[in-house]
Amino acid sequence: MEAVFVAGLTDDEFSFERVSGELPGVEEGARFPRADSFCHRLLAGAPTSTADAADDPAYADTPARARLGITSYVGVPIHDGQGRVIGTLCGVDRHSVAVSDEAQAILAGLARAIEAHVDDDARMELRRTESGWRVGTDTEDDVTAAMVLADLVAGETAPARRPPRVEEGVDEVERLRVAVSQLEHALSARVVVEQAIGILAERHHVAPRAAFERLRKAARSRGRKVHDLAREVVASASSPGVPLPPELAGRR
Repeated sequence: MEAVFVAGLTDDEFSFERVSGELPGVEEGARFPRADSFCHRLLAGAPTSTADAADDPAYADTPARARLGITSYVGVPIHDGQGRVIGTLCGVDRHSVAVSDEAQAILAGLARAIEAHVDDDARMELRRTESGWRVGTDTEDDVTAAMVLADLVAGETAPARRPPRVEEGVDEVERLRVAVSQLEHALSARVVVEQAIGILAERHHVAPRAAFERLRKAARSRGRKVHDLAREVVASASSPGVPLPPELAGRR
């Protein structure tokens, strides 16, 4: 696809929030009526993809088709923690591109990964601000969550049974499948790390970011994974006998 994007949706408006690739008119910040978009048709029951929008009854009269010259489209919804649609993850192209069921399943997996980051603990949410969409309800929490996720995605704190790295020579679909699997593992691990951060922040009366740095420093000095040490911190909240490094134990 020439362009892949995350769209923001309100009851009345469609907007390009994040765009990868180049296609005239598909630009971050651009917006138009929701009813004019392919995504509106998708959410109303149209097929997940089309390789010939002009001859597809579900998409032929979509205003965005003529406006952007789109021939091919694929999209999946993004939900918040309450199951409400807050956006879509889509690909568009001016040429005919058939999207396989396998590729669509991968796209759905990426959407689930985004959903896990958007609202995995009833605290994170996708919100509209004057400068666009943002994740989270608090700037400090956003920074901490981003730091945690960056560590995990980098593999520094990857949990056990992490999917294997992509081998040379595999096709793009397989690369995407492994990338989705790795991201889902990292997002799952982030929940445990953030729980530990909350416990440490309260236990030591420090900000979440300082609590994360303390956890990460304790793990590195002992040659351990942050994810593994975080599990022990979480366990210590209900079982005071769980042994922890002195700098994490505090007064329990």
